[in-house]
Amino acid sequence: MRRFTLFCCCLSLVVLGAFPAAAQERMAADSLAYESKHYPALQVPQLLWNGLVYPLGQFTIYSEHTRLPQRVNNWFTNEAQTFGLFPQVQLGGETGSGGGLRTFHTELFGTGVQAEALYVYAGGRGQVGQALLSDEEVAGGKLYWLSQFEWLKTRNQSATINGGWRETNIRRLALEQLDIRFSLGLRLHDYALDKFVDNTVIEARASFGRRDLTQRFGIANWPFPTSGYTLEADRLLGLGTEISLFSVGALLAYDDRDSSEPTTELSHPLNYVLPGRILHKEGDLYHHFRDIYYPERGGLVQVEADFVSGDKDVRFLRVGAEAQRFFTLFWRHRILALRARLDKVSAVGSESFVPYTELPTLGGSQRLRGFRRGDFRGEGALLLSAEYRWPIWDTWSAYLFWDEGQVFDKFGEVEAGELHSSWGGGINIRTAEAYLIGLRVGHSSAENALIGFTLEQEF
Repeated sequence: MRRFTLFCCCLSLVVLGAFPAAAQERMAADSLAYESKHYPALQVPQLLWNGLVYPLGQFTIYSEHTRLPQRVNNWFTNEAQTFGLFPQVQLGGETGSGGGLRTFHTELFGTGVQAEALYVYAGGRGQVGQALLSDEEVAGGKLYWLSQFEWLKTRNQSATINGGWRETNIRRLALEQLDIRFSLGLRLHDYALDKFVDNTVIEARASFGRRDLTQRFGIANWPFPTSGYTLEADRLLGLGTEISLFSVGALLAYDDRDSSEPTTELSHPLNYVLPGRILHKEGDLYHHFRDIYYPERGGLVQVEADFVSGDKDVRFLRVGAEAQRFFTLFWRHRILALRARLDKVSAVGSESFVPYTELPTLGGSQRLRGFRRGDFRGEGALLLSAEYRWPIWDTWSAYLFWDEGQVFDKFGEVEAGELHSSWGGGINIRTAEAYLIGLRVGHSSAENALIGFTLEQEF
């Protein structure tokens, strides 16, 4: 072997020596002629993207290796993980930024009832309180009930539940509202399989609410102009009064997002906890966890209706319908997501009216992104959305979106030329079983680059 190596070295020297130095230089120049030109400026987008994703990816790896979320969670919960008390920070929202506490108990009085409560104080801008009691496994898990309490007091001029115009020189209205709701639902499949198989849900509900619309910061002259939509004086019906509301309603939904056929064989260990890779065994079958925060197939169809009555001649019917559908494009995990939603309120009786706080709205982090929350308000709202989603980590995904929407009073007013458009993109972060946070940038005729975030996901 050594002789062969020595022979090859000698042969190389002979071959190189057979060519003059000038010829060797020409050969070197010819070899460089096929190298692509280097443009550092063209690398800037890639470098910016790497600068954003790489630190997040490294932190995710560190968190997984050190079990950081669980260790932080253990600071605020008991050993059985049935009770916890957490600090709560709120950014934006109806009260503006503030702080408070959140607590929960998953085995209240040992009955299986779950409880959760939240309080946030935002200084002089307002306060918010929420409480929830629920039992998800009544009668073998097919029946469930929940009761909700929500209280909001806001003097935040950026709040949108109490107004519908954009100009910063027009001061908003103060608002205090209370809502108490009770719901009773029936599932086709029990609670243990609810997140693993397609399911049909029927829900009945009743509620009591109160709106204090007597306080105000100050009102400018009518009308209030918005971006492409004028809020006339009669749009703020109920202003200056206190209104009590009673409602009864129902919801019907069929959900097969990310649903797949059960199997008799394991494709991966039961403890392989990643989004969409959690399994549940029922009898002889293994069911796959439905990752409804990143579905690759299936969809959701939902219809709901509520009859609302109250004092001050308040009486109206509220209906809503929504359809979502998801398709895999070209490669696995590259998803086309489509959504359509319609909301409508209609006064019942010639003398009755709908308070302006109960009108459907468009704009914000969920509906017609690219416009600010509450930019559009009317008796009806139509929303059409499309997204292209792709994964950038096991629990991280990016998306591009296009939204079209219009508010209206009568169905005959809906026209393609009246739709408002917005588009943009963002990043969603989730755990194996829940949605954490979404960051987005939206563009519209009113906003060049509207940056925002959300802690929940409708679509």
